[in-house]
Amino acid sequence: MKVVIYILLAIILVFMVLLIIGLCLPKTRILTKETIFCASVEEVYSVVVNNHDWKWRTSIDDLIILETDDNFEMWEEISGGITIRFKTKERKPYSFYSFEMESKLFTGYWQAEFETVKNAGTRFIATEFIEYKNPLIRVLAFIFMNLDKYMETYKNDLRKKLSPNQVDNKDCITFKK
Repeated sequence: MKVVIYILLAIILVFMVLLIIGLCLPKTRILTKETIFCASVEEVYSVVVNNHDWKWRTSIDDLIILETDDNFEMWEEISGGITIRFKTKERKPYSFYSFEMESKLFTGYWQAEFETVKNAGTRFIATEFIEYKNPLIRVLAFIFMNLDKYMETYKNDLRKKLSPNQVDNKDCITFKK
């Protein structure tokens, strides 16, 4: 009986420590990534906002468009059995795009800025804002949800979609052979 009590106390202690750590972690995570694509701002923007052509994205298993109305769209992305619902927040053709997101574990939004740079390239700045719904999820997310990796995967997939032979560079003139 003592062993059972000790095990229960240990579980409660671990739970309390995780809860305290979760309360100390920031409620919102923000990550910004910037890159230059060797493609026109119109081309980059068009690929990013087109949810009908999503199969180039290696991080999602399925995308289901639930509602469409001119500049507004609602859709769900499924990845590894997890479903996240998205809805367009704002569109400014060829300069800005943002959407809200919600899952059982978090809410947030994502935004991208598009700017023409020298040699007909595009500066792409994406920022993700994630707010976790409770302190325990916050702890697990900080351990297991690598936002930097997700953003890098998206950037690399987008680069391949825009130009399969393109190399990451600042001058927009170098290509792989």
